[in-house]
Amino acid sequence: MGIPRFDGRSPRLGRWSPRLVGLLATVILLFPVVAGSAVAQDADPNVLRIHQQLYPETADPQKSSFSTEIAVLVTNYEGLTRLDQDGQTSPAAAESWEFNEDGTVITFRLREGLTYSDGSPLTAENFRYAVERACDPNTAGDYQYVLFDIVGCAEFAGSVAGTEATPVGGDGTTAYDAARDALGVAALDERTLEVRLNQPAPYFPSVAGLWVFFPVKQELVERGGEGWWQDPSLQIGNGPFQITRIERDQLIVFAANDRYWAGRPELDGIELVYVSDPAIALEAYRAGDLDIVQPDPAQYPTIEADPVLAGEFLSYPSTSTLMLTLDLKRAPFDDAQVRAAFAYAFDRETWCDVVNNGDCVPTLSWIPAGVPGAIESDLYAFDPDQARQALADSSYGGAENLPPIEYAYIADIPEERTRGEWIAGQYRDILGVEITLVPMDEQTWIASISDPAAFPQMTLLGWFQDYPDPQNWLSLLWSCEAIFALPAGYCNPAFDDLVTQGDQQLDAAERLPFYEEAGQVLLDDLPGVVLSNPANVYLVKPYVTGYVPSPSDSEWPGEWGSPLTLSVDRSLAGA
Repeated sequence: MGIPRFDGRSPRLGRWSPRLVGLLATVILLFPVVAGSAVAQDADPNVLRIHQQLYPETADPQKSSFSTEIAVLVTNYEGLTRLDQDGQTSPAAAESWEFNEDGTVITFRLREGLTYSDGSPLTAENFRYAVERACDPNTAGDYQYVLFDIVGCAEFAGSVAGTEATPVGGDGTTAYDAARDALGVAALDERTLEVRLNQPAPYFPSVAGLWVFFPVKQELVERGGEGWWQDPSLQIGNGPFQITRIERDQLIVFAANDRYWAGRPELDGIELVYVSDPAIALEAYRAGDLDIVQPDPAQYPTIEADPVLAGEFLSYPSTSTLMLTLDLKRAPFDDAQVRAAFAYAFDRETWCDVVNNGDCVPTLSWIPAGVPGAIESDLYAFDPDQARQALADSSYGGAENLPPIEYAYIADIPEERTRGEWIAGQYRDILGVEITLVPMDEQTWIASISDPAAFPQMTLLGWFQDYPDPQNWLSLLWSCEAIFALPAGYCNPAFDDLVTQGDQQLDAAERLPFYEEAGQVLLDDLPGVVLSNPANVYLVKPYVTGYVPSPSDSEWPGEWGSPLTLSVDRSLAGA
């Protein structure tokens, strides 16, 4: 993903989640949202009230990248495909698709009779417009790059914006116009969408389920201008629910979409309630004003000590990985032995069990277990003696000769300073290395992680997969010009060659060996210290039923895969 999405408790490129990104408002300002609103006082018996920590910066499908933004979008819209309850790509708005013989053209066949939630027809042209808008340089969304497999998308994205275009042809055609017209997506008829690819991309059906493919209505986007997404009357989607009300920084309300192709959801509606302070959210949950919350790891001991809360505590693996990234362009991390020393010196067990209160599982592999392309590894397991030896074998010979080292973190989040202090202490105790903590405001930090010139010397980053394919973990992130590799200064042509071969193999069994070998190359090269797989953790009221937890979930259990079966039966709690 372009600029990514965060996993709750750790920064992650990919879907970004606010559980790490920070607090946005004060306790005084937020308390009325829960305790004094109609949401708290008059709970609809069949409406699910879900805690969210961070209000979305945007809910524009072609611009979104944070998990809280995507949670809004997947509730209101649907792509050509979707992840099912098993995390596999399955038909959604498209009933089928097929590649041509060489895998460079994919044709999607839409379901018959599709409509938007307002009853207007949904056709292939709506999806064609979504792709065009996503590739448009005037849109410039963070996930634009995931569509660069499409013929002409990268060129269109790099063309001069329409308002500044200069004619390049005798007919007055501009570079922008020419690039838009050359885009390889076409609506062949009302139910048939053809996408031409630069090379075989067997993972592309999964890409077609991402939010950049969501079919916004062109006339509504153009009517609303830059902030169109904030008006519920313009957010007409094709998903299982429809947005009916938006109260900025407080509440987004959805009603069941009676016209959804797969049938009406069990729920009458969903309310996303925005409360940035975890303590207030927990108290609202105790009081019955919220049905699902995402507790902070610091609250786990309190939850474990409460028999009621402990019985409502839900934790399961996520498809995300956290890494301590290193700037390979600058000393001392341009030295592979220094990187090895820092990898051996990291105690992942203590990191998960103590520092993060059991909120993660230690790992030495980049791709999580269970995801295609995952490999087992014991490389760089915690070993203080090996760590000190690696540092002695480096070009520096020991800690006393290292240049200054800085660790950057988001200053708005107290837990992030605590983590940074523990990391600095770990390296001080084992290697004798002093690390300076550098606090950054959220926006500065976000800008720095995608800028090679400003990339932090050390910081925590992570990835939460967009779709279950090794291309999403390897090619998209670690190829020489990719979004993780370029800012950090990582480039290995051997890795690039392997993932390119894997990306273009149409047979799944033939693809995996290339990715597995590439994954080992990545671990050997050590562009960062792989740390842990964060968990999905929630408190869920016993009267919330019908959800199927998925590793792809981020904001609530069943977010991906079970929107129709989610249900609320308050009689189970005597409500």
